[in-house]
Amino acid sequence: MGVISACLPNVYGIYDSRINHPNLNVFVIAPPASGKGVMSWSKKLIDPIHENLVSESKRKIVEYRRNSQSNQFLEEPRVQLKIIPGNTSSSKIYDHLENSDDSLLIFETEADSLSNMLKQDWGDFSDLLRKCYHHETVSISRQTGDRLYEIKNPKLSVVVSGTPNQVKPLIDSRENGLFSRFIYYYFDEVSSWKDVSPRNQTISYDEIFGNESFGIKRLYNKLKTIPKVEVRMHDSQWDLFQEKMILADGIIQATNKLDFMPVVRRLGNMTFRIIMILSIMRNKENISENNRIIYARDEDVISSLELLKILIEHSLNIFDKYDKKSIQLTMSERNLLSRLPENFKRGEGLEIAVVLGFPERTYDETLKKWERKKVIQKVSHGVYQKNQIN
Repeated sequence: MGVISACLPNVYGIYDSRINHPNLNVFVIAPPASGKGVMSWSKKLIDPIHENLVSESKRKIVEYRRNSQSNQFLEEPRVQLKIIPGNTSSSKIYDHLENSDDSLLIFETEADSLSNMLKQDWGDFSDLLRKCYHHETVSISRQTGDRLYEIKNPKLSVVVSGTPNQVKPLIDSRENGLFSRFIYYYFDEVSSWKDVSPRNQTISYDEIFGNESFGIKRLYNKLKTIPKVEVRMHDSQWDLFQEKMILADGIIQATNKLDFMPVVRRLGNMTFRIIMILSIMRNKENISENNRIIYARDEDVISSLELLKILIEHSLNIFDKYDKKSIQLTMSERNLLSRLPENFKRGEGLEIAVVLGFPERTYDETLKKWERKKVIQKVSHGVYQKNQIN
């Protein structure tokens, strides 16, 4: 979805009274040799679009140079592309954004490629990434070449992967605003050896993703011909969306994790963008000049909200790794904790836990874990008191 979010030109939706495009920032985090490299297959979905834009740009440049002597008033075409390499300078990214007619994609399988650029004075585009997420006007003035860039409504998607140690070099602080503009997917299982011989290769991912990429290109070309395509939700779907977001927001507030609230609230925005992507993909055959308003289906809204629960857990996991003193609790644990009174008996807590889906054994293990982490303290046999945490 991170890659496809850069392939839907002219698609938008209204969220919090603002126009939003589907662009997503995705960060996959896992140890070395864990299999996260499979995300490279997704890049194949956008390759035909990128290759076509580059070849067409080169053709126009060659044609210009052939005719420029006869017509000196022609302006030289600029190279257009779809995929920006992470190993580039901020001014060059401005240049690519200025030349682009629609969304661009930064795709890197090694987060260091981006973080190394962020360390350079001439390459710092952390501010650019933050503004692009909300399509805010970005501007920069450079003495070299006397260039002034002012780009309205920029659209940029980012898909990157890295190890846990590569997170902080890229996003140095969880408070700087860039952290909350990413979707995180984290896993720590190291994959075992697999059979890499030809006899075990029953599926050709090159073929699968290659075939799908032409479908994405057809959709992209179709959307380019339609000025605007709006994705809307029905009132009942918004009611469900509001219900889930109020619940997540309330759990974070009730457990005093106030510094995580901006992450939850931006995840609401990302969930809406996921709904937009799913809605366009499901209705791609129905979109036309005469059908430019697409309503989300219930199954896509429900699926996106199920994803939201998982994404909050993963974001919370990465968020707490920035502070060794943070007490790491899952959202289900925080939900249970928020519903328990300040002083409670084991049996009283069990009644609440069962309603929330905790088996009795899991509940008892959770109490022991909370005692070790000083989330609660035992006052007497079977009686507990909650401590202040964040």
